[in-house]
Amino acid sequence: MALWQDSFHDWAQAWATLQDVQSTAAGAVVTIGAQQVMVWPGDGAVAETVAAGSELVLVTDDPTGATEFAQSQGLRATTRNVLLSAETEDLELVPDLPPDAYLAEAPMENYDLVEVALFDRPVGSGRLKIGDGIAVMAALMVDEEHATLAPAFEQAMVAGLGEEAFTHGADTLYLIAGEEQADRFAAVEGWRKVADILRFTR
Repeated sequence: MALWQDSFHDWAQAWATLQDVQSTAAGAVVTIGAQQVMVWPGDGAVAETVAAGSELVLVTDDPTGATEFAQSQGLRATTRNVLLSAETEDLELVPDLPPDAYLAEAPMENYDLVEVALFDRPVGSGRLKIGDGIAVMAALMVDEEHATLAPAFEQAMVAGLGEEAFTHGADTLYLIAGEEQADRFAAVEGWRKVADILRFTR
C-alpha cells in the first residue's frame, strides 16, 4: 500500500484543518463538513449514503475506475483536485524570490500561514498543517494579475513552508492542488502526482 493510502486519515484531517472545517474519522471514511472522503477502491457501501447536498470524495490512483463506480451509484462528477507528494529532503528549501518580493510567515491557531508580498502588497499565500511525520499544504494561491510569476512565488512559499515542516520532523509533504497547479508542480524535481481527488454528488 502506498504511503498516501497508509497516512490517509492523517493527511485528510490535516486538509480539513487547512479549510477551517471540522472533520471526523470513522473506519475508512473521513467526514469533512458535508463531504465523505475515502480511498478508492475501498468500502463502496458509503456511496449509498450520500444524500442530496453532500458530496462523496474519492481519492484514487484509478480515476477512470472511480468515476465509473460513482456513476454506477447514481452520482455525477463535479470537481477534481490532485494530491502530490514530495520528500522534504529532496526539495530546495531556500526561497528564491524576484527583487522587491519577500515572504512573511505567521503561525495561526491551527496551521501555519505564509504570504508572499511584492512591493509590500500581499500577492499570494499558502497554508501548512504539520502532523506525525507528514505535513500537508493547501490553499496555495497567487493573484491572477501576477500569474506569470506564479511558479516562482509558489516554489518560494513551498520553500518557506517546507523548511518549517522539515524543522518539525515531517519527512513527507503533501500538496492538494488544482489541475493546472499540479502540472506545474509535477514538473519540479522532487514532486510527483500520487492520486486524484474526485468529487461526486447526487
